[in-house]
Amino acid sequence: MRTVLKFKWPIFIGLLILTTVLFFLAPDLTKQAENAGSLQLPSSADSQKAADLLEEAGVSEDTISLVIPLTKPIDDSIKKDISSVAKQIKDLGKMVTGVLDPFENKDMEAQLVSKDQMTVLVPITVDGTQDEIVALAEKIRSEILPKDQTIYLTGESIIENDVNVSAQEGLKKTEIITVVLIFVLLLIVFRSIVTPIIPLVAVGITYLLSQSLVSFFIDWFGFPVSNYTQIFLVAILFGLGTDYCILLLSRYKEELLAGHPVEEAVINTYKTAGRTLFISALAVFIGFTAIGFADFSIFKSAVAVAVGIAVLMIVLFTVVPLFMVLLKDKLFWPSKAAASHKDSKLWIAFSKVSVKRPLFSMLIVAVITVPLLLTYDNDLSFNMIDEIDQSKESVMGLNAISKAFGEGDSLPVQVILKKDSSMMNESDITYLELISQNLEKVDGVKAVRTLTRPTGEIIEDFYVDHQIRLMADGLSGASEGLDEVQGGLSQVQGGLDGLGSQLTSGAGVQPGGIQSQLGALAGGLQELSAGVEASNNGIGEINSGLEELSSMLKEMSESASVRDTGLFIPKGTLATSDFKPVLEQYAFDNGSGIFLEVILDKNPYSRDAIAVVQEIKDSIKRSVIDTPFENAEIAYSGISSTNSDLSTISSNDFTRTVMIMLVGLFVVLTVLFRSAIMPLYMLGSLLLTYYTSISITELIFVNGLGYNGISWAVPFFGFIMLIALGVDYSIFLLDRFREESINGLTVRDALMKSMAKMGTVIITAAIILAGTFGAMIPSGVLSLMQIASVVITGLLLYGLIILPLLIPAITVSFGKGVWWPFRK
Repeated sequence: MRTVLKFKWPIFIGLLILTTVLFFLAPDLTKQAENAGSLQLPSSADSQKAADLLEEAGVSEDTISLVIPLTKPIDDSIKKDISSVAKQIKDLGKMVTGVLDPFENKDMEAQLVSKDQMTVLVPITVDGTQDEIVALAEKIRSEILPKDQTIYLTGESIIENDVNVSAQEGLKKTEIITVVLIFVLLLIVFRSIVTPIIPLVAVGITYLLSQSLVSFFIDWFGFPVSNYTQIFLVAILFGLGTDYCILLLSRYKEELLAGHPVEEAVINTYKTAGRTLFISALAVFIGFTAIGFADFSIFKSAVAVAVGIAVLMIVLFTVVPLFMVLLKDKLFWPSKAAASHKDSKLWIAFSKVSVKRPLFSMLIVAVITVPLLLTYDNDLSFNMIDEIDQSKESVMGLNAISKAFGEGDSLPVQVILKKDSSMMNESDITYLELISQNLEKVDGVKAVRTLTRPTGEIIEDFYVDHQIRLMADGLSGASEGLDEVQGGLSQVQGGLDGLGSQLTSGAGVQPGGIQSQLGALAGGLQELSAGVEASNNGIGEINSGLEELSSMLKEMSESASVRDTGLFIPKGTLATSDFKPVLEQYAFDNGSGIFLEVILDKNPYSRDAIAVVQEIKDSIKRSVIDTPFENAEIAYSGISSTNSDLSTISSNDFTRTVMIMLVGLFVVLTVLFRSAIMPLYMLGSLLLTYYTSISITELIFVNGLGYNGISWAVPFFGFIMLIALGVDYSIFLLDRFREESINGLTVRDALMKSMAKMGTVIITAAIILAGTFGAMIPSGVLSLMQIASVVITGLLLYGLIILPLLIPAITVSFGKGVWWPFRK
């Protein structure tokens, strides 16, 4: 520290120059977060496999939809207008790869017009980045859609963009509120105009420098980034940085009040509180570094906080000492004695319970926490729509689709079958129907659409029994034709008999009369010839038909698919012009890929939909066995599939990251405290705090406000934040306890003195850090509000109840054994 004080000005000026230069040169972190998107699944996820597979095949996966609510029943004029809009959109250019005109044919109309005929859907397949798709939607809105009619534009890309925009708007609110809130709280705590400026300057430099470094790391090393990155940097650096400044300034004031010279007071401050600060920061650093072991990029994006903590430590050990030496006791002007430096009367009262009556103290904690823990149901929500304002056009459009067509129709699950060669073989396609029929049996599946059932109902002509009925009708017609031919030949026979009679009677007739008979004979022969020709043609047609029937029956008898599926698709069917629109919709990459759209009878964002997706995957896995699709690559897309992946990944990441984090903290705390006992109950108390606080959050948002569940990202981030930040307060207390024990006090006396000295600091720090997270609540982003709720309730619960009542009670119960297996 003496070296730092010696070179304090060059260090400070160097930091300012570095911060300024990097701020202007660094990439835009906000733009990097937008480009990364709100969902970044690992390559092993089924939904990401689907996206990669389609991208490799050059197929667009994005669809935006026009949702057109009507005020009167559909007529020819409305049909014409909508078809015109569809054509204009199709003519926009290469980004628009396809537009489904609802009135192109009856099948399309049945699929895209609601049963009550009051809502029309126009799906638009697009190829481009999210920004390009959003820009295209705006162009459609401004240049094509009528201004006097309500028409919604919605789709996954548009919804995701709305989520990103909401998050960035929330960040701006959070930044402003955080700075104002911290300044006000510090004014109240220190009763000084000067003191609040020091943490704000130190943390401001830290935030700007950290943000620049993180943005460079994203470009250079592919550092993970998401909408959460900046928000967490703001909340944690401002909150934690202020807490650390309070710890340092409080100890510095103690040293000044003890009569030490300024420089010595600074050095003593960093020998004592500086050590505590270092341990605390190291624990937080380990907590956020552990996030790097997560698979999910959104989770990993919070690892940027570890960079911020490292920068914060540099600033706190260089910039803050400069202000201490420069301002001396004027740092607390005009207050004579800051409130944070007085012994905590509240914690002194707590110590009389927890230190002197530990079992009773533990009982109090149990009475408060256990009933809350028993209410916890771990209800999670994967509904992205809850993250944004319900008045957004994208949300209103999605709701209109759900209301008119059913919840599952708005965003179906898409099953993708892909092989290296074409699958457009009539015999093989029949097995597609077998797969579809099995999917329809899954509880929660409303309908399946694919090549054999483009409208959700199988094409009747493909059934063998239907074809046999048609063959029977054909044979009946052939029989009737033969009867007609037989009648014609009978007429020929009668005609010949008549000619014979004429020739016999003509033997005795005069020459003139012979001429007349011969003319009649010629006419009769012509009629007979025509009759024979007609009969011959009839026989030829019948023969041709019979040959066709024979060929088809032979093909059926030799087709294994007929026996397996009960279906038969005649050769050449897939190449007909009538079947072309179906192929364009449900096949891709020259027939080597096939889509199946699975419509659920549930909200696609619900937990029930996630369960159905897993059953769909199981059904597909069973159904392709011993079929031509057995070796096909299978992938799943759609919001329900994505949420299914999110559920699995977030659960696995939570378990793995929690274990790594807890083990890392245990090892470091064991080494630094020279005790294996203290880290155990420190971490145990934090686990108790976390589960109690998330139980409270669930009660507020699910039982109170009526949401379907806690947002899927909240348990992970809530845990990481609360454990990493909450461990600081136990370190504040127990490191002071270690210091007093080294000075010769008994366990009881060391605890009593530590609680008296650190109580106000910890309560103040908890309130300030809770306040910075409270600044997330006006953001309007549901997941941030819920994370803030977990952290706020957790910090206050820990700082006001669990830490002063439970930790001392357990410590005093162990006595000198608290230092096991090391010596004190």
